[in-house]
Amino acid sequence: MRRFQVYRMGEDGTLALDLQSNLLGGLETRVVAPLVLAADVSKLVSRLNPRFTINGSVYVMMTEFLTAVHMREIGETVADLSGRADDIVAATDFLFQGF
Repeated sequence: MRRFQVYRMGEDGTLALDLQSNLLGGLETRVVAPLVLAADVSKLVSRLNPRFTINGSVYVMMTEFLTAVHMREIGETVADLSGRADDIVAATDFLFQGF
């Protein structure tokens, strides 16, 4: 598992963005934020909820719903968002620091 990769989760196929440092790869869990179709979200905070286009659909990072999941729940890799690392880190900084 790698930071800034999007994975399919569980049987329902929910997408989640891996936020955890690659230095902690030996743990049995990963910290992720769910990705939700933008059309399904009514209230967004732009710095907290960056948007990403994945396979032609626009998704929103629901930073405020981040969680830890066991490695066995993580499925296939869907996308690599490492090119948007600054936006992703800014969203988590905003959640924890307020700026």
